[in-house]
Amino acid sequence: MRQVMITKEPVTLTGNSAILPKELVQRLEADRSDELQHQLAKASNPDSCKILPAPWHPIEGNRYQAVFSWNEEKTPEIVDQNYKTLKDQKLSMESEITAKLIFVQTGYSIKDEETVGTRLNLKGLQVIHDHRTNNDPRKG
Repeated sequence: MRQVMITKEPVTLTGNSAILPKELVQRLEADRSDELQHQLAKASNPDSCKILPAPWHPIEGNRYQAVFSWNEEKTPEIVDQNYKTLKDQKLSMESEITAKLIFVQTGYSIKDEETVGTRLNLKGLQVIHDHRTNNDPRKG
C-alpha cells in the first residue's frame, strides 16, 4: 500500500532532487518492493520485465540523493510554517528551497509493459527557507 512520506527534518530541494537520510530510504526500499510486485503482476510477461533503478542512490555516509517528480498541471502544494498556502511560490529546476517534503512512491510501467519502476511523486512542501529570495518564512 502506498504510504505518504514526510521528511521529519527539513531538507534542501534543489531543482527536483534532495538528500534524504538512510532511515527514510529504508522505508522507501520496503515500499518499492511492494510497488514493483504490483507492476509486475500487471505485466503480460513479468519474467522478462526490466526493472529500472530506484529514484535514489547513496552519496555519502547514511545519506541518499533522491529525485522527485510532479505533474505540471497539478503542482505540489507549497505552504509556510503556519500551513498557509504560498500562492506565488512555484517550483522549477532552479529552485533551492529548504522544506519538509510530502511525497508518495508510485510504481509505473512503460507503455510496452516490459519495463517497470517507481518514482517519488512530490505532493507538497512546507517551506522553511527559500534560497532564491533569501526569504525565511519564520521571520515573517
